[in-house]
Amino acid sequence: MPIRVRFAPSPTGFLHVGGARTAIFNWLFAKNQGGSFLLRIEDTDPERSKSELSEQIIRTMHWLGMDHDEPVVYQSDHISRYKEISNILVKTGKAYYAFETAEELDRKRKDAEANNIPYNYDRASLKYTADDVNRFLNEDKPYTLRFKVPEGFTEFDDLVHGKTSFNNSEIEDFVILRSDGSSTYQIAVVCDDHDMQITNIIRGDDHLSNTPKQIMLYNALGWAIPVFAHLPMILDEKKKKLSKRRNTVAVEEYKEQGYLAEALFNFLTLLGFAPPENKEILARDELIKLFSFDRVNKKSSVFDNKKLNWLNFEYIKNHSEEYILEAVKEMLYKKNIFLPGDMFLKKIIGLMKPRVEKINDFYDSCKYFYTDPGQFDEKGTAKHWTENIKPVFMEYYEQFKKNTGEIDAVKSDESLRKFCEEKNIKPGQLIHIIRIALTGSTASPGIFELMEVLGKETVIRRIGGFIYNNQ
Repeated sequence: MPIRVRFAPSPTGFLHVGGARTAIFNWLFAKNQGGSFLLRIEDTDPERSKSELSEQIIRTMHWLGMDHDEPVVYQSDHISRYKEISNILVKTGKAYYAFETAEELDRKRKDAEANNIPYNYDRASLKYTADDVNRFLNEDKPYTLRFKVPEGFTEFDDLVHGKTSFNNSEIEDFVILRSDGSSTYQIAVVCDDHDMQITNIIRGDDHLSNTPKQIMLYNALGWAIPVFAHLPMILDEKKKKLSKRRNTVAVEEYKEQGYLAEALFNFLTLLGFAPPENKEILARDELIKLFSFDRVNKKSSVFDNKKLNWLNFEYIKNHSEEYILEAVKEMLYKKNIFLPGDMFLKKIIGLMKPRVEKINDFYDSCKYFYTDPGQFDEKGTAKHWTENIKPVFMEYYEQFKKNTGEIDAVKSDESLRKFCEEKNIKPGQLIHIIRIALTGSTASPGIFELMEVLGKETVIRRIGGFIYNNQ
């Protein structure tokens, strides 16, 4: 059969970076194998599932460049199907009615804990005869449907972990249909994966304990069992599980902070996948060609923010001004910053892209491109704006204003150095003052390139404003 994989998030929160990494591995495997990548929204929990979160997940997937190959599947559309299959399991003796109340089960659990005994459902409802069951049903006695776990072991070959085995005696008869008539995760996911003809299930290690239960269901229904691959967990820099209380975990937050989609995609791929020759910057087509489960790590990966920042820096630095332009415009719009013309923005991008890590830095670290400085660095001003240099700087400023035409970085550099040579002073004595006047700070890109981008009118105005405020 052609390869068919799926990513199946629950719309109970934003797309988590761990979920995005799972989606990426599914997508890369499908593309590598010439197969199909499907998206299923597991929205059977009406209290927690929200349609706007479903839309957000789909939107974020699109931003990452992982569009699905077929229409989105929503589990909420298939509730009757899950009930139908659950009842088939009862008729074939693979599942049964369980009439214990939640209070009874809770009491048994507490009794086991009090005696330091691991709790497993005791199959009490299996003692009822067919007549007992029919009577309870006629009396509308509440029930759940439990799957009857067979004896023996459940084994499968995991594409990441290899041969994996579970002792069925350690797995209790699990619920497939709740007392309110809703289906549980186990039966729903098996039905959908079968109906969607999924050939490979690629998901996180946190689902490993679900796998034997699902394989039992496949066997009980006589359905083909997909190939499983369980990906290692992602840990934070303290080697703890990623947590929204401690870490930034929503993909959309990384977008808002100014990370490029291809940089985040590249970074998340490296969390568990080891390319040949330890190469770290890989284009999407290259990742598709290289992807193989032989190179997927078994151990957990660490989410290294410094590495993500470095990757994003490299992607920004190596992209053209035209490519970066729309992302910068979108960022400025969200910050309610007046949008300069595209030509001016491209000049800013060209000057700053070797110096920034994130798209937001095109504003946050260089606000002086968009507005005159409101104040000037006090220590820098005190150090460089001395009584001896003031008259010399004023003379340079008057000479600069008389120059015709727009600023050229090379010519401005040559002109200032020639002036300083005539006055027997070091160029830095003027450059430091110009930098403070134009930016308000003592740090900036090359001052002459900055002057060229800002333009003559702005440079004259700002230097004049600095002199006026520091007479």
